[in-house]
Amino acid sequence: MSTQIRPRKKVETYWYLLLIPIFAVLTVVEFYPVLYSLYLSVTGPNGGVTLSYYSQMLSDRDFWSAVSSSITFSVLSVIISLAVALTLTFLVNELAGLRRSFFEGLFVLPLAAAPIAVGVMWGPSAFWDDLQSLLHYPVSSLIHYQIPYFTETGVLFYFPVMAFADAWEWAPLIMLVCLSIINSNPKEIYEAAKLHGATGWQVFTRVMVPTVMRSPVLQFVLVLRFIDAMRAFEIPLSWATWVAIYNSVGYPVDTLSLYLYDLIFVPSNGFPIALVSAIAVALLIVTVLAATTMLRLITTISGGRQG
Repeated sequence: MSTQIRPRKKVETYWYLLLIPIFAVLTVVEFYPVLYSLYLSVTGPNGGVTLSYYSQMLSDRDFWSAVSSSITFSVLSVIISLAVALTLTFLVNELAGLRRSFFEGLFVLPLAAAPIAVGVMWGPSAFWDDLQSLLHYPVSSLIHYQIPYFTETGVLFYFPVMAFADAWEWAPLIMLVCLSIINSNPKEIYEAAKLHGATGWQVFTRVMVPTVMRSPVLQFVLVLRFIDAMRAFEIPLSWATWVAIYNSVGYPVDTLSLYLYDLIFVPSNGFPIALVSAIAVALLIVTVLAATTMLRLITTISGGRQG
């Protein structure tokens, strides 16, 4: 009896040693850059401790503009991602056999695209200019009404488009999570609803969606999606050449990541590495606080977590 228990106790005692490699990688890749950024942000030119860079950051209008742009972009992206994902989930769930497999694979394709390619594809030169030409000439001639041009560089137009482009790329991931949650529940629940006369749409909206929204797995994925959107760079960069002035900051298109990029790589800014480090630390803090708030809101709206 004792000879059978000892090996098990030995395994249970030393299992944490398997975590050493991942912690070593995280220390080099994650913890060291954060700590070094914190060090640079509180170290003055003479080597002493200072908070002047944080004071400069907090008094900068462009910083607050970037914060509001990042949070607005992230919230819009998460909401649109969830809406698109639920729509795709309903469409896939209504199919069966080879058709379901085909469309499920088709809907997942955007995940394979690079974010910069997504930004260019949904940008003015690749889509909206052609759409304007189509509406203004052939369509206007057919309906005998001159369709007016819309302003592609207006913030009320391009900002939702940027959020939709980001959501379009990542909605399939949320769709897969929703499908896995639905498939993990007993099928008898959905069959019972249909036996009582519920349509496919009613089963989806009244049974499946509440189940999905209460799942801690989906809530965790949505928070991760929000954190990822907070560091958005490629899609705003693809629009910056159309709606912003080169070598300048403070435009609504400037998310925090793009704002940091402009500060570092625009020569006129003088490479303010200490100020950039302070903003990077602030980005981490804002992301953590906003993600925590969002998780609580999602949990409250969905009526709590299911066990």
